[in-house]
Amino acid sequence: MSGMLGSVMAGMTGPFIAVIARETLHATSFQMALISMAPVGGYLFSLLWANMMEGRRKMPFAVASWIVSRAMFALFFFVTSAPVFVIVFLLLNFGASVAGPAYSALMKEVYPDGDRAKIMGFARVLCFVVYLVVTLGAGWILNADKDAYRYVFPVAAVFGIVAALVFNRIPAHERTGDSSVPMHWFLWKSLLIMWHDPGFRWFSGAIFIYGFANFMVSPVYAMYQVDYLGVDTRWAGVYSTVSSLLMIVAYFYWGSFIDRRRPEKVIAYQALFYAGIPLGYALATQPWMLIPTAILSGVLNAGVDLAYFTGVLHFAPTECLTQYQAIFAVLMGVRGIVAPLLGAFLVRNHVFGLASGHVSSMRMVLLLSTAMILASVLVQLAGSRRHGSIKDKGAVSMP
Repeated sequence: MSGMLGSVMAGMTGPFIAVIARETLHATSFQMALISMAPVGGYLFSLLWANMMEGRRKMPFAVASWIVSRAMFALFFFVTSAPVFVIVFLLLNFGASVAGPAYSALMKEVYPDGDRAKIMGFARVLCFVVYLVVTLGAGWILNADKDAYRYVFPVAAVFGIVAALVFNRIPAHERTGDSSVPMHWFLWKSLLIMWHDPGFRWFSGAIFIYGFANFMVSPVYAMYQVDYLGVDTRWAGVYSTVSSLLMIVAYFYWGSFIDRRRPEKVIAYQALFYAGIPLGYALATQPWMLIPTAILSGVLNAGVDLAYFTGVLHFAPTECLTQYQAIFAVLMGVRGIVAPLLGAFLVRNHVFGLASGHVSSMRMVLLLSTAMILASVLVQLAGSRRHGSIKDKGAVSMP
């Protein structure tokens, strides 16, 4: 129920943020990069959030974070310029990042290890059915009136807050970690994890390359859609609808598939096909030509969503769960901040010698992303051959 209510909020906002910023408010390439990094920028502070939660119940941290951040969608009623739009979006995503380590610990407690991905996949199906219906309606409303986001987003805030309150009713009481550990020692122990757990190090390194490539083209996707292909909120709604339909079907498959296999190999398999998305953008010349990328995105994002989450849990001993999740989130934050700025810089300054114009620059960045994603596949497979989880080796205690 919480997920479905949250999906109402997500369907009214998520697919349209970048298009509204570029098309309606004429955001610059730098502002588009900030929007791309917003969902993960707050992850840089994940180790701080994790240390605050050590030895305490995780539910209050998750619920408070969601209520505060989702309430900020109401502020869009007053937003009429790109800079303010970006600032509000950055703030609400920063607030939401506090919930990351807490949510991982809660899902570890609530769902059994052997069936976690499958159960989460079934829950995601219900969420995306709601998301799909809401996105269709919201896309029509937002396309009819360019200023409609000022009214649609505050309504979405109400659904998001109610979703957090419903989530709070889930019975969860485990207090993992040690609340007496000071922050400096917690940070040092977290760094040691990357040294003493080579399997997790290779796993995280490959995903860093893979994620860096994806974040690098995030602002390029929106600019390419609006500036070159002429995509509006209707087409954005179509892409989101197609992607969501495929995600609904894919979740049924991915859950059981992931539960039976090592996460490194699953993610390598997913990344191999994911390279087709930036490549598809580079080859597209009409809005309808992005539909295949939406299909790929729907099928693969369902699997990536589950594989990332269960992958961290696969490597993390229970007593170090929030640390592992926080380390993973910090790496995500680093790439999520640096990569979009790099992508926007490469496009704006025509860095590549072969890129003689704005569109050509975007295509070159898309091709670079494709190559990096393929490289991450090789790194992930190499790590899976050399190292396993320390839990698999019976070494569950960390320094």
